[in-house]
Amino acid sequence: MNLAFSVDQLNRPEVIRNPYPYYDLLRDQSPVFGYRDYPPGTMPGVDEPKPSWVVLNFDHVAAVAWDHESFSSRDSLQEESSAPSLMLVNHDRPEHTRLRKIAAKVFQPSSIKSLTPAVDELVAACMDDFFVTDQPVDVMADYCAMLPSRVMAFLFGMPANMDRDVRNWATAFMLSADISPAERQAHNVEAMAFFERHVKENMARIADGEESPGPLLNAFIRTEVDGDSLSYDEIVRFCMTATVAGAETTSFYLGNLIAVFADFPDIWQSFVEDPTLFDAIYKETLRFHGPPQRLFRVATRDIKIGSADIKRGDWVACFFGAANYDPEAFPDPYAFRLHRENASRHMSFGYGIHRCLGAPLAQLESESTARMLRERYSEIQRTGEAVWQDVSLLNHGLASNPVIFRAPD
Repeated sequence: MNLAFSVDQLNRPEVIRNPYPYYDLLRDQSPVFGYRDYPPGTMPGVDEPKPSWVVLNFDHVAAVAWDHESFSSRDSLQEESSAPSLMLVNHDRPEHTRLRKIAAKVFQPSSIKSLTPAVDELVAACMDDFFVTDQPVDVMADYCAMLPSRVMAFLFGMPANMDRDVRNWATAFMLSADISPAERQAHNVEAMAFFERHVKENMARIADGEESPGPLLNAFIRTEVDGDSLSYDEIVRFCMTATVAGAETTSFYLGNLIAVFADFPDIWQSFVEDPTLFDAIYKETLRFHGPPQRLFRVATRDIKIGSADIKRGDWVACFFGAANYDPEAFPDPYAFRLHRENASRHMSFGYGIHRCLGAPLAQLESESTARMLRERYSEIQRTGEAVWQDVSLLNHGLASNPVIFRAPD
């Protein structure tokens, strides 16, 4: 590894595949200036990314993510792009407060928990469709790609055969698909056109007292907090946000979780013997192999972080993935520790007012997957090289994850 590594090299393919050793080379310089990369929804090859400060240690990331007054989440690059702005992710207070109150009711844990039977059914069907016992299976090619897409299609009352459309929309918007700007734009336009039509049709059904498929879409339409509800445009953009974020990030997390089971047989065996360990495995996987790596903020005032004098209007890249590997916060970070006492401090779901509201849904899909793997198979063995994606540093996840699922004797 090049010890003269600089911040402007962070988006190189070999770094994207395994960024953590490179974060280590830069952590003592944090915040360091000169990184250029794309927020989700923007157009590589069309939009021009702005140079930004990079924060890499746990305390600096926490400081920026927590201080929503000094660091705005509004993304001018995305707002000026042809893609739709994300809900909540790109909002500041007071609008963020209003929207989050409603969305928090939609995503309340009890409501997500009630989806367990439906998610279990989708998990079982996906395993039946894509897993072949005692033969090599690349779980990223189908299961991890399609389960989250099928879940999102169900939640929004979409035809089941649109699961591939959901997948394509998510990978285009979240930049993990290596496609042309024209193709990316076409997927964004297609997704927005579908949701504009779909939401309008379902709002009309509900207004007429009819039943409407899609529990999450129904919740977005019906939920009120203090007499306030979402507008048609807000519902459309919430659908787009939940679809692209929920399908893409969860896809990578499922692949990373299965990689942990395959690459750490002792972890898998511990889970087989004691399924109550899933919560600890889930949290440490989020720290060790957490998909979300970074999000941008924009300074609203002159402010000092560490030794850096950040000026009003400067862009700041919050590297949550680097914070998860800060040895000051997580001793021996390259070790997967089943009983890490502070694993719940991981930043893979963000921090502060923008902490991910969809986390309970991601956990539900992951828990159902792990439970059914345990019920169906005795071993999960690595059968080929795990290949990590190298297209975008927005997420850390696998492009190929070949394993064998062994049937019980």
